Amino acid sequence: MSVKYNFTGLKNIYLEALIRADPTLVFEIVQGRGRFVFMMFFSSEDKESKDRLFIQLRNTKVFLELKVYGSHRNGDFLIYLDDSNQQKIINELQLEKSGEGFFFDNFLSQLNQQIPIKLTLQTKLVKVREVWPEVGHRLSSVVDEADKNILMGIKKLPEGKKPQDKTLRKLYIYTNGHADVITNLISSLKAARVTLAWTHRQDVAEKSLSEIMAMINS
Repeated sequence: MSVKYNFTGLKNIYLEALIRADPTLVFEIVQGRGRFVFMMFFSSEDKESKDRLFIQLRNTKVFLELKVYGSHRNGDFLIYLDDSNQQKIINELQLEKSGEGFFFDNFLSQLNQQIPIKLTLQTKLVKVREVWPEVGHRLSSVVDEADKNILMGIKKLPEGKKPQDKTLRKLYIYTNGHADVITNLISSLKAARVTLAWTHRQDVAEKSLSEIMAMINS
């Protein structure tokens, strides 16, 4: 039997991310013996992932993809857990006897209460870089040309165009820049109407963020 639950605790950080024009949520909750990394990607470009909640179960290395219903701006993040996903969570929690006596509503309420009220960009950067080797192959749709992970330069955009969030998001994943540096770089890219150029060629020298900033200002 499916379990229905509303993760209302996501509202604050969801709205915070919209206000900051940073439509990404990544954070980890430790509950009991389980480790749960929550991820949402909701740029206007994220057609495949916009109403999806991804949860990486870190002990068992299982990846959950859940459809999220309701008005997120109003605080509704309604999900349904089928029997299979319930068992995966029980396995993650390392419960004995297949979770006998375990109440999912109580467990989900405990998770909901632990969702942070604020979520800094730096916190997101650290966590997404940490888990990307485990989940990147399942989330290739949230970045543009995911196989291209070497930063090689910039590219001028035509009038009326701006850098795509799915391209800028690669700065979070494939560089080691601090949040403040990346925020300033993204602002400069948008102001100059240029985007980033990436490649998968190993013979191309990777550019640092300071070199990219110098290219923008030249």
